[in-house]
Amino acid sequence: MSQPLRLALDRGQPASLVEQIVREIERARHSAVLHGGMRMPSIRQLAQAHGISTFTVVEAYDRLVAQGVLIARRGAGFFVASDDPAHDMPRPRPRAVAREVGNAWLLSEVFADDSIPVKSGCGWLPDDWLDEDGLQGALRQLAKGAGTRFVHYGHPQGYAPLRQSIARRLADIALDAHADQIVLTHGATQGLDLIARTLLHPGDAVLVEEPAYCNLLAILRSAGLHVVGVPRDAAGLDLAQLESAIQTHRPRALFLNSVLQNPLGTSLSPACAHRILQFAEQHGLWVVDDDIYRELAPPNAPALAAMDGLHRVIYLGSFSKTISPSIRVGYVACAPALAAELARTKMIGGLTTSEINERLVHLVLTEGGHRKHIERLTDRLARARSRLCTQLTACGLSLLAKPDGGMFVCAALPEGTPSSREIAEHALTQGIMLAPGEFFVTQSEPCHWFRFNAAYSDDARLYRFLETTLSAAHAS
Repeated sequence: MSQPLRLALDRGQPASLVEQIVREIERARHSAVLHGGMRMPSIRQLAQAHGISTFTVVEAYDRLVAQGVLIARRGAGFFVASDDPAHDMPRPRPRAVAREVGNAWLLSEVFADDSIPVKSGCGWLPDDWLDEDGLQGALRQLAKGAGTRFVHYGHPQGYAPLRQSIARRLADIALDAHADQIVLTHGATQGLDLIARTLLHPGDAVLVEEPAYCNLLAILRSAGLHVVGVPRDAAGLDLAQLESAIQTHRPRALFLNSVLQNPLGTSLSPACAHRILQFAEQHGLWVVDDDIYRELAPPNAPALAAMDGLHRVIYLGSFSKTISPSIRVGYVACAPALAAELARTKMIGGLTTSEINERLVHLVLTEGGHRKHIERLTDRLARARSRLCTQLTACGLSLLAKPDGGMFVCAALPEGTPSSREIAEHALTQGIMLAPGEFFVTQSEPCHWFRFNAAYSDDARLYRFLETTLSAAHAS
């Protein structure tokens, strides 16, 4: 700098010297006293010029770097950041546009792509549908906690008060589980992975619903398992096909969503649930119930784990669909010995989960407003789901099943139209994300149906696209 930088610092102000330095440099940047690329005074120079500690300047510069106001260059000092961040860092390689809609795209690229305006095929809820108020309140409460420590590893099974709270909530569905039977996980997805790596070995046969949760299929395949589909309809699994698959493949486990199944949105009938448990007991089969939509379901939905007492059933839950997916807190409830094994596998693969996030969830659940949030969310989803079903049928699609609740509706195009994957790839060029049926089946065979997310489908562009697609198919 040609002229020394003078900052208006006042030790009598309530604001700390660090805060004043940050504020003054930001003000100089906005008023063009400082401009992009300009070299800042060294830490020692600024400290001597203002009669302050070098430690104060270090902290202020660090904050400004973190905020993107300054750039730190090793061996050269600190520089004012440019208005265009591209001038301050190596230009990244452009990310290729997804040309083929496939499972890998759904599992990775779609989370990184904010440019798609209509996300009818996604698997999450909009930000303003989630419990952001509860989460912000929990953050404030956690920050004010006297004597709370945040810097240590958590317990291998997770934050004990949250596990105790989950145990009390499971009692609401008549599931008697102790906190020691619960292992907190990095979302339900990690729970599924822990179960696969703890109980199963490459080459083992496992059964899944057909159609099934697409991420589950990827997890099981990556573990080297032989995945066999069993057809599912509105009432549940096809029991004759289930019995045949058990006798033919001798599977180690059955993975399912007992309630608000992804993608169909239906729940097991009591009769089907009882028969599944009979098969499990008779054939020594683990039943893995990924029950993450339970809070969005009608209160009388059957609970496999409660019917079984966590003998052969392994129960998974999550708070991603009701509080926030960003906190990544899920859990597994199971027999005590298995819980200890899962905790060991968890520690081997990634040590403990985030106790800070687990504390936040515990505060949200116990502060008193979460149940009201769930009531509002289920009501909002019911209205959105009703509109979606009406619109889809008006466009000429047929529902695969009438959902019992939750986020998803599956609907099929008439025979003779292109495959759902082809249509999804064309939709993406129009700024519309669709989830084709091929994502949810064990065999890569052409399908003609899609999974729609009710929370993201209230958009005229989606229905214009579907009507145009059907008109083009009929014309050809």
